[in-house]
Amino acid sequence: MLGTMESTTLHADQSSAVASESSPSQATIEKSIQSVRLADQKGKLNAASYQVQFAKDSKDFFSIHTMSPDRSGEHLIIMYQTEDEFFASVKDKRQGFRIASIQIKDGKKVWETIIDNERPHDGVYGVESNGEMFVAGEDKDTFYLHTINEKTGKITRTVKQPHSSDSTFELWNYWLMDNNQLVVSYSTNNKSTLRYFDPAGKLLKTRTISGTVWDAEKDRIVVTDGNFLRYTLSVQDHQGKYTFKKSIVNKDYSLFVYLLPDLSVAIESGMPVKGGYACRLTKYDAKGKKQWQHAMTSSNFPYKEKGNRILTIHESSNKVFFLNDQGKEINPLVGSGTINLSAKEIYFEGKTTRIADAQTMKWLAELQYKGEEEPRVAWLGKQQLAIYDGKNDVIAVIRIKNK
Repeated sequence: MLGTMESTTLHADQSSAVASESSPSQATIEKSIQSVRLADQKGKLNAASYQVQFAKDSKDFFSIHTMSPDRSGEHLIIMYQTEDEFFASVKDKRQGFRIASIQIKDGKKVWETIIDNERPHDGVYGVESNGEMFVAGEDKDTFYLHTINEKTGKITRTVKQPHSSDSTFELWNYWLMDNNQLVVSYSTNNKSTLRYFDPAGKLLKTRTISGTVWDAEKDRIVVTDGNFLRYTLSVQDHQGKYTFKKSIVNKDYSLFVYLLPDLSVAIESGMPVKGGYACRLTKYDAKGKKQWQHAMTSSNFPYKEKGNRILTIHESSNKVFFLNDQGKEINPLVGSGTINLSAKEIYFEGKTTRIADAQTMKWLAELQYKGEEEPRVAWLGKQQLAIYDGKNDVIAVIRIKNK
């Protein structure tokens, strides 16, 4: 099902900053930043200075869910809710959320897209290679997926998926294919429906297959057909031709299945134990041959896919590792606070926030911030850092410079 969305507002570019808005906000930022550090090419953090690109009142944004850069690194993309939208009830017509693009150089809003009558299902964590963002929402009956153009804010496609009324398990996912087609998968009760849309949002075809579609890469999908303990694992193309197919018997429950860019497969599974989960990651090569297995105990699901490699997150000790080709933990990163991952970075968030590149496992920068609440930050590239201080109603971008 396709639909159209509510409104996009374009804002004219203005070259001069508004002094009355930026001055108090900038003073708050400069008072709150205790120190910054910038990493050298080897990933060593060194003392640095910074320059405020812009600092402005964030009361109009009220509740910012996510911040991320566009592909040029010149605009900050934010997903947020106004106060009315945040506190609206399910029956209140004001419920909704917004996506906006802000110029990093001066904080001026370029465009804003309003999505009405939905609550956020997920955040916006980056821009796809074709210049679109995936934006997901939902209401009590339906999932919604919107693709939004990063330069104009216009919604290019909207796909609707009703919630299942009789399922104990449902998995809804979506991927952009190389030809700019969008494939949307909905899996429930060991059956998956795949729908394919062209760049304009026109439905091209629908396929229903046995099993659960977990992930997609290039022109392949990975499918498990059966239950959590006994199933057939397969990698197949979008016509149903198999790359490989094999039977799996698990001692614990499968939690997620990753299809990596090299078409190898990693299966995350776990069993509840006292204090968390006994977790395992089992790796198969592109032909379905078992390569290795990694095991650990965690209070959460500890494995995350980044490119052709897997990260392990040790929340109790604030460490993140790569798993190498033998499934051994290497390249440790040690920080403090809450560990969060974006599309490209690893964040150790707290009063002191450290940011690392998720591909190289090298540090990028560090921010020490004084405030009643911990700030939300986003690495924008080009040594730029976005800071959202919700307690003081300030949003800013700083450029970190070598001393």
